[in-house]
Amino acid sequence: MEFTGKVVLITGAGSGLGRAASLAFAREGASLCLLGRSLDKLQETGRLIREGGGHCVELAFDLGNAEDCIAAIASAIAAFGRLDVLCNIAADVMFHQLSAITVKEWHRTIASNLSGPFFLMQAAMPHLVESHGNIVSVASTAGFMGQAYLAPYTASKFGLVGLTLSLAMEMMNSPVRINVLAPGPMRTEMTQGMTFPDFADPKLLGRYTGMRPPCPPEDVVEPLLFLASERARRVHGACWAVDGGIMAG
Repeated sequence: MEFTGKVVLITGAGSGLGRAASLAFAREGASLCLLGRSLDKLQETGRLIREGGGHCVELAFDLGNAEDCIAAIASAIAAFGRLDVLCNIAADVMFHQLSAITVKEWHRTIASNLSGPFFLMQAAMPHLVESHGNIVSVASTAGFMGQAYLAPYTASKFGLVGLTLSLAMEMMNSPVRINVLAPGPMRTEMTQGMTFPDFADPKLLGRYTGMRPPCPPEDVVEPLLFLASERARRVHGACWAVDGGIMAG
């Protein structure tokens, strides 16, 4: 129960890795702020947490909107009076050829995957300094290697890695730790319903789907919990791959 007395805010908590992480933190004693767009999905995660004896609050906000990000942090502080861990997990992804990407799709992906985490970090930082807390952002192998048909997503994840490293340097003299996790393919609600478009070249897709099968989100949760815990007190500005060897070559 190493997170007893701690407050953890998780984005994308309504499904997939976000839900798995929320349940794991709750089992370790944390109070959870569940953040996402869909209140119904957040409430289902909340129900599972409460059934296990945990404490949580559901916060339905649009992470692509700066004002919503600021309001979400304020709501978390109003609910529990402190914030110890911010986990940026929510993400939008879509497959498109370059010529088919619309202005709306580009801006939406960047807003959700990069701008949202930035504004959350900015609003949360004074509270994390006070609690000697930390941030774990979830990027992707797409934050370190080019991936065909995923230009907006890849750009946003490269940006999230750069943002994390930059803020880690800026906060070097503070008690806050900031790290990033880079999963490979996972078996989640989002990916299980995903099919590759007809125009996609299988040889290009094979470069980043890996030789090992996709993992369940629980396999990524364990290193996430470690990074957010006091056991990782010397880990700051790190980028950890949890990808089954994709970036090894």
